[in-house]
Amino acid sequence: MALKSLRRLGTVLGCAGMLAMAAVGEARAAYPGKPIEWIVMWSAGGGADTATRVFAKYLEAELGQSVVVKNVTGAGGTIGYLTAKTARADGYTLVSALSDLPKYKPLGTQGIEVDDFEILGGFALEAPIIVARADAPWSNIREFAEDAKNNPGKYSIGVSNVGGVHHQPVVLWMEEAEFEAQVVSHPGSPQMNAALLGGHVDLISSWVKPSLPGVQDGQLKYLAYFATEAPPGFDSVPTFQDEGYQVVWPHSYGMGAPKGIPDEAKQVLVGAMEKVWENPDFEAELNNLGLLLHKKNAAEYRQELLETEESMGRIVELLND
Repeated sequence: MALKSLRRLGTVLGCAGMLAMAAVGEARAAYPGKPIEWIVMWSAGGGADTATRVFAKYLEAELGQSVVVKNVTGAGGTIGYLTAKTARADGYTLVSALSDLPKYKPLGTQGIEVDDFEILGGFALEAPIIVARADAPWSNIREFAEDAKNNPGKYSIGVSNVGGVHHQPVVLWMEEAEFEAQVVSHPGSPQMNAALLGGHVDLISSWVKPSLPGVQDGQLKYLAYFATEAPPGFDSVPTFQDEGYQVVWPHSYGMGAPKGIPDEAKQVLVGAMEKVWENPDFEAELNNLGLLLHKKNAAEYRQELLETEESMGRIVELLND
């Protein structure tokens, strides 16, 4: 009897073990089993926030789970990146991996570089655009550059933060056009718009979408775009190359996560991202915001960011001069 009892007990335990393993398998396959938090290091209403929220809306439809965007701002984006870097690597924290991520290492910022994160892929692209008040005396960027050259330090250009994506192409423009202007830092695009409309700065280097309402109501005007072609829907806006300057500075948006998230989570997130890429409604919504679809897988997007990190060297040299 004792032997039979032991055999029965062994059978029961074996079945229990198999059930437990099956339960673990189901739990893994069920990712995501709760809402995902997505950290954006710039303020609500800005370029990074807008692009991320559009993508997150389509991503959560593919995942079947909420993706909650959280703005964690401050210190030129470093607080948001550090918050994401130190979050639990369980697949339930994502972060906007932007083209500004490669700036921190060349600038000497400790603890933030491309390979501190899992780079999962890219999804959108745009470029900074130079915006002026509608009543400004300059009809193009060449007129402004000439005026600024004749009046060193008289004029000011608003950017999101010193050394950031809006400032970087302005530095290259000032070098090529040989003029000097004051650079004024702001927390994000909404604050830049307010400063420009209030007459506190003469130009801003911003995004199409945040400045669009002011352009549409006749208070602001676009002068030139830092890309190889005009933004979607704005064919009349010249590029810097059209104006004779060799300054091209596209800015991309991607999905990242804390280093070391589970492979299962990566596979699910990347698979959902690829489905979003192919959704025509997503691309149409991007275009309506002045953004382009940027289909880059994890390896391609990581390489793009690392190449940008290398190109930041010249920017850092000019900032330190």
